[in-house]
Amino acid sequence: MYGYFRHIDRKTDKENGKEVHHSNENINPDFTMQNESFYKDEKGNWVKTSRSSEMVQAVNRRIDYAKENGARIYDRGKNDTTIVRPLLIQLDEETISQHEDTWIQDTIEELENMFGKENIVGFCVHRDETSTHIHVVFTPVYEYTDKNGNYKCSVSQTKFFKSPKELAGMHKKLRVALQDKGYDIEQENKAIDEQLAGYTDSNGVWHQQGLTPEQLKQLTDRDTQLRIGEIEMRLKQDEIARLEEAMKSVQAKAKQNQEQLAKERESLDNEKENLEKEKMTVQSQMETLINEKVAIEQMKKESEEMMNKAYDTASICTQILNDEKNLNGKFLEFLDKESERTKKPIRQAVESLYRRFQKERKANLSSWNMEMLRLREERKKNVKPELSDFNIIDTDLQDVSDYGLNV
Repeated sequence: MYGYFRHIDRKTDKENGKEVHHSNENINPDFTMQNESFYKDEKGNWVKTSRSSEMVQAVNRRIDYAKENGARIYDRGKNDTTIVRPLLIQLDEETISQHEDTWIQDTIEELENMFGKENIVGFCVHRDETSTHIHVVFTPVYEYTDKNGNYKCSVSQTKFFKSPKELAGMHKKLRVALQDKGYDIEQENKAIDEQLAGYTDSNGVWHQQGLTPEQLKQLTDRDTQLRIGEIEMRLKQDEIARLEEAMKSVQAKAKQNQEQLAKERESLDNEKENLEKEKMTVQSQMETLINEKVAIEQMKKESEEMMNKAYDTASICTQILNDEKNLNGKFLEFLDKESERTKKPIRQAVESLYRRFQKERKANLSSWNMEMLRLREERKKNVKPELSDFNIIDTDLQDVSDYGLNV
């Protein structure tokens, strides 16, 4: 619809600085400003267009009215609803010159009578082509009353153009109506071939306005080839679609395999990491064992050294105590000799002094020392003279009686 209005309402585009190049070689842009364009406003009055969108709005108003009264518009697929049907009206130049002030109005009125006044929503008069003609914007809104008596609308051009024969009858009806208004035109229709092909004006100039039977045949053959090409293209598209589906399936499977490999790689990495940790743990344990072994060996060595030292110390202590016993015995012998030499009881005096010392010493001992002394006495009674290759000697408190003193 927009492309059609761009073609027929080119004067308005030019006025608004939006002129475009048209492929029709018969258009002379020098005469475009002589064209006229009109649209029907909300009140049903004809108004000159100032923008091409005004004609679009006129169409939409009529279609919206139809939809409000039950019309259904299809705009998807091959059976799109035709909401604009172009009508082309052309009179010869001599007839137009005889009715220069009324021919447009008369023609539009007859079309409104034939197709419904509200359905003719716009028209453009072209004077910039070979012959003057009118492009009429017809909205095929069919109004009727259903079996229940309800007013309804539908949008369908087949309600107005049912067959080529009926279309030819419309042509004749329009000629008769114009004849009744005083137009000198032929009443009978020309043969459909000639009518479609074109006409010869009063100056003998042929104007192509349709297609000859031969051209129609060529067009049919071309249409057939196009249909064949369309079928082949559709088959190729179906094949491409199948390939795309197969490719999608392969890509999906590849992605799935890639994800599986990624999971397996991650699992292997985790196992490797665990093995490394276990290896490090085993190495750490082995190092700990080695260190413990070394420590044990060292402790063993030190223990042996300490045992050896203890043995040596015990031997030395035993020797010292033995020497001390011998020394005490010699001391007693010395006291006896001194007693004889001096004729005085020196040994008895020493023994007496020692007994006093021991008594005073024991009196000053703490309860803990007394308990230790008691335990020592019991141990001396129960322990054998020799144990582990050396004598156990208690040197905490030694009594002189241990060395032969009778105290």
